[in-house]
Amino acid sequence: MLWKKGKNKVESEFPLVKWLTKDFRGVRFNESDLKYIFENMDPLVAIVAEVEDEVRIPIWDQDTRVNHLLMLHRDIDGVFGFYNDWIQQVVIRRGFEGKELIGFYVNRLNLDLTFSVIETTDNIRESS
Repeated sequence: MLWKKGKNKVESEFPLVKWLTKDFRGVRFNESDLKYIFENMDPLVAIVAEVEDEVRIPIWDQDTRVNHLLMLHRDIDGVFGFYNDWIQQVVIRRGFEGKELIGFYVNRLNLDLTFSVIETTDNIRESS
């Protein structure tokens, strides 16, 4: 991946960035996040999500090179996100402790939502 001069990895590669915390290791998306996802993925994703309050979407773990099919689900507060299956398939498998900064983008070639660990709070403390 080529980085644009003057931009860091987060700004140039990941339009969506989320911290996992010890209290909440799921991922919630606000309205602008959803707009980005729905506009860049298969148009059917947005339609199914709005009608059914959930839709399975392909997720690519850029770090481990593993494909997932996760449920993007609207919770009781009306917020879409990755919850139970994200925690089971990604968080536990990867050993996330709830201190990771995760970057997301839609791969325009295959329309998968792709993610990578950008940073952890341990790395931030070590570099300070």
